Amino acid sequence: MVAVTIVVVGLLMWSMCVGWASPVFGADAKASLQDALYRRFQPSRIEIANPAKRGTVTRQGKLLILTMEGVPAKPFRVMRAGPKSSLSHVMEFARVEVSPGGSVQAESGPFRLNKGTRLVVLDVSLKGDRVHLLTHTADPLPGQPGKESIYGCTEFVFDLEPEAVRAGRADLVVDWIDRWLEWTSGERVCAPGSDQICLEP
Repeated sequence: MVAVTIVVVGLLMWSMCVGWASPVFGADAKASLQDALYRRFQPSRIEIANPAKRGTVTRQGKLLILTMEGVPAKPFRVMRAGPKSSLSHVMEFARVEVSPGGSVQAESGPFRLNKGTRLVVLDVSLKGDRVHLLTHTADPLPGQPGKESIYGCTEFVFDLEPEAVRAGRADLVVDWIDRWLEWTSGERVCAPGSDQICLEP
């Protein structure tokens, strides 16, 4: 990514000298926007193999706080493709799509997340004019004592203005997403019994 940045900056300086249109469009702009989104919404890792800790966050990236009420979620599940296969995450997410005009279309799900629910990002990607955020609740969903912990999975799809994507306007894109998911950096994940060995989100 460093090489790409150097090329883009070099071309931009050259265009300023000869009066050529800014080259920060198309593939270069999308690559720059994807990189900015990844840095803003750093993905986390979750435990899959250990049944006692399945679904817990093992490496925390950016922590998000939901600003919407009643967002659908599907349960976090794992499975084996075969008897000798390792466990893998069943990638089932309740889909919530936000249009540029602010309308929301939400897929039904067995769980509803309350405003203030803490989320971590498992993956962030730019596909066409859409940003996809695959999220996982940072804490188990409220349930009956003694029952197995259940985590919720939701995919947020943000439809973007094509002009913002073509120009690589990460500031506009991030601002739009932040209206729905409030970003916070005020938490750390520390090793048990030690506040000296921590992972900064």
